[in-house]
Amino acid sequence: MPDVVEPSCGGSPLNCALLSRLWEGHHERCRVAGLVGPDAVLSAAAVGMVIEVWRNSPVENMHASKRGPSDAAMFAQSTALHKVAVTALAAPSQLAGLLGFEKHLLDRERPWPGTGGRTLRELGYGFLGDYRRHVKDRVNAMMALADHTCVPAPLETYLIPAALMSGGDQKGMPGWLVIVDRIGVLLADPDHPRWGGDRLGYQALDDLPAQVTSIDDLTANLRTDPSVLPEDVLDWLSDHLLYNGGPPYGPGWEAGR
Repeated sequence: MPDVVEPSCGGSPLNCALLSRLWEGHHERCRVAGLVGPDAVLSAAAVGMVIEVWRNSPVENMHASKRGPSDAAMFAQSTALHKVAVTALAAPSQLAGLLGFEKHLLDRERPWPGTGGRTLRELGYGFLGDYRRHVKDRVNAMMALADHTCVPAPLETYLIPAALMSGGDQKGMPGWLVIVDRIGVLLADPDHPRWGGDRLGYQALDDLPAQVTSIDDLTANLRTDPSVLPEDVLDWLSDHLLYNGGPPYGPGWEAGR
């Protein structure tokens, strides 16, 4: 059995030990990841919270089911939840903010973006009990960390490693801006080598939804709030540009482009 560090703040000794280990590398971790300034750190922590509480949960089983959310809906919901997580972490009382985040996640009547108005009650049919238990369990774990004083910022300290491990290119992280820039480059040049041949760039432009009247407006929305994009546009992005194996990812981009 590993040695148990005595609590330095009256909280759980195991949590104190965990937070202390993470805090030792916290500033260097943020520096290497390009998380400069409190807003960037808060945004990254919110990415980690969405991953911790929502993404790695029974929502993945919903996503794989016939009536569950599509790839595009998962992307839209994830980006919408990032805003909610930022608000929760920035709340005067983080405990109240966490409970608000939990309430938002468990609202069965709230329409999800990218689904044409469908709600958790429909999208999660058959998984709602497991989903509720997971969300409440993870929020309770966050609440158990939030009141620690053994490190200056316990939730950020805990959540940023999760963001860097699983969400380095997600909305809310510096890597997302690189992805959006690459999308703009690709859409401006259907012959760009990162399309990978087979006229994939031309196919993407042929399939471009009528709602997209300006590539600049599209990339501006992707930078700020992708969840407001119409469902057809989200589906098109998912089909042609967003996910692993799609053109913005992988080797072949020089100088970050």
